[in-house]
Amino acid sequence: MFKKMRRIMGLTLASAVLVTGCSTKQAVETTTPKAESNKQTESANKSESPIVITYACTNRDQKDPYYKDPVTGEYYMKENERQVYIQILEEIKEELNVDLQFVAIPGLIWEVLLQSVLAGDPLADLVDLEINSQGRILAQNVIQPLDDYLDLLGDNPSPKIYGKHFFLESAASGMAWTLSPLVYNIDYIEAVEALKVNGETVYPTDLFNDGNWTWSVFTDYLATIDAHYANSQAPERPEYRIDAFRTDYTETLIEAIHANGGALYGDEGLQIDTPEVKQAVAYVEELINKGLLKANIIEGTSNTPWASQATNFNLGETVFTEIEDWRLGEAASKAADRGQSIGFIPFPRPDHMAADDPNYQPSVTKGSSTIIPKGISEEKIPIAIATYNLFTEKVTKAKAELKAALGEDDTKTLKGTDIFHEKIGADTAEIYNNWCAPVNEYSIMVGVYWNFMEIAGDSLWGANGSPRFDVAWESNKNKITDKLSTIEALLNTEEIKDNISPQVDKTAEGVFSIPVGTNPSTLTWTDKFSATDNLDGPLDITTATFDTSLTDFNTVGMYKDGIVVTINDASENTGKAKANIFVYDPANKEAPVLTLKEEYRSISLDEDTSKINWNDFVESAVDADGLNVLSTITADLSTLDPTTKGDYTIGLTVTDFANNSTSTELVLSVK
Repeated sequence: MFKKMRRIMGLTLASAVLVTGCSTKQAVETTTPKAESNKQTESANKSESPIVITYACTNRDQKDPYYKDPVTGEYYMKENERQVYIQILEEIKEELNVDLQFVAIPGLIWEVLLQSVLAGDPLADLVDLEINSQGRILAQNVIQPLDDYLDLLGDNPSPKIYGKHFFLESAASGMAWTLSPLVYNIDYIEAVEALKVNGETVYPTDLFNDGNWTWSVFTDYLATIDAHYANSQAPERPEYRIDAFRTDYTETLIEAIHANGGALYGDEGLQIDTPEVKQAVAYVEELINKGLLKANIIEGTSNTPWASQATNFNLGETVFTEIEDWRLGEAASKAADRGQSIGFIPFPRPDHMAADDPNYQPSVTKGSSTIIPKGISEEKIPIAIATYNLFTEKVTKAKAELKAALGEDDTKTLKGTDIFHEKIGADTAEIYNNWCAPVNEYSIMVGVYWNFMEIAGDSLWGANGSPRFDVAWESNKNKITDKLSTIEALLNTEEIKDNISPQVDKTAEGVFSIPVGTNPSTLTWTDKFSATDNLDGPLDITTATFDTSLTDFNTVGMYKDGIVVTINDASENTGKAKANIFVYDPANKEAPVLTLKEEYRSISLDEDTSKINWNDFVESAVDADGLNVLSTITADLSTLDPTTKGDYTIGLTVTDFANNSTSTELVLSVK
């Protein structure tokens, strides 16, 4: 394979002009016939100055041996590791006549990549796309399809997305991301007497190894745990009980779908409208209806606060949960502080599926991906591919040699799980090491994962008047199918699509406080907001709409999202901003009430006092009508010396919207 790459590069570079600097727009002219021999090619390569290939990567500190910590100015890599990477770059220069240079990604990748391609100056020859960004960037049509270079991508290229090959990493390499695994508190399970047989706990690993880890068994297992902890108090927040299974239900959905042999968008394309998906949704619905699956649902929606279940698990408030593997280190540390440890188990399979069915799999998506942006010359594309392949090959080999030198094997372990547990440690390690699959879920990459979760979530929790999933899917699936069709059609054109909404910002200081009885038509909002677009620059805010229909200006109160600002850019992308409105009584003459917290934090030595959030010290601040006026608190810090330890008495003042004030003193400790 390498010889083939070398030959292709030689044909391209035999008469390449001198390339200097990091620009990706410098031309490479080809005048040497493509039939020139390898011997002539290699000779020409060595006589030419190296061609620069630039690589914009998400984890530059882990790839670029010349990257320095912006704070310390020191090289980020450890010196021994740095020398390995320097050697790799030298070998690439020797073998390919390429000077591989790493460049920064100066902002959000979907913004800077789009801007650079439209400007005719792509960000780099090779660009990493972070997880969750691929769908948005595919919909911009800024990625160079690689179908014409398929023979350079190896024997196992990444599968087609929208009918084309876009990603450089092979199907078996690159960063694969097993979506949040199912984990549990081992000690909580051991405390449940009803889970014991002859005095010995039946662990999930036992059920898995015996081939009995099915949906119905998991349901019964959760019910037994739930009954045991029905009247419990969590260890750190006793106002909470210990739940059997508190999680982010979207993680449960995707795991149940793949445990049932399904996918949202797999190797065969969109697969939502299949029995495997519908059965999995029905099972999750069953767990919810039985009260065995709990989730932190935001009122009136089917949304959950991001990773809130991790907080519950860390604080010992649930037996089972699903969280990202990189969070398990913190969870294990918190559990260890309580003398507890964590186990892992694959999500159970449906009852009709055999334990050894190859379709019983975890859900695995791509993490970051590497692409070549549009605008890179045809001559340079195969060089960039060859450079990426050789760099990846050499880094992989170097890591393997390092592991071998350290006496490490290839056994996979899930960080944070107790693989040394006397009863189940070995089983946990073996099950996890064998519980693997190639990438089998592309819905995040094509940008339909959250569209599905919105439809399924609304049906499961009855949000927004949604019917059950089978009905909801039939009436809403066009949202997904139309989206896929639109993007696929775009990808078969040369059009570059701006799909980034403009940014609307509140420019006025403080909150919006309006006297009761004000006629909303007399209010001016254009001087209180501004809008900018990633391509169009500053937008004319007078073209925005200002909607205050949620505010009753004749009734005192706080109106959440009382003002909604909407504006479009030249590509008809819509940007929005929302702000609360406080309608107050200007005739109020009563001073507001300021209540300090009974306990509050100290401040650190040399802490920046301008950044202190006084809500850390104040329990409440309300006016005579009960309006929250915390935002108006000011502090007199004239007696405070944050550079010297000690106790200082400072003054706090709150002023309501009618200009009535209350002051109090606070003893602040500097430690």
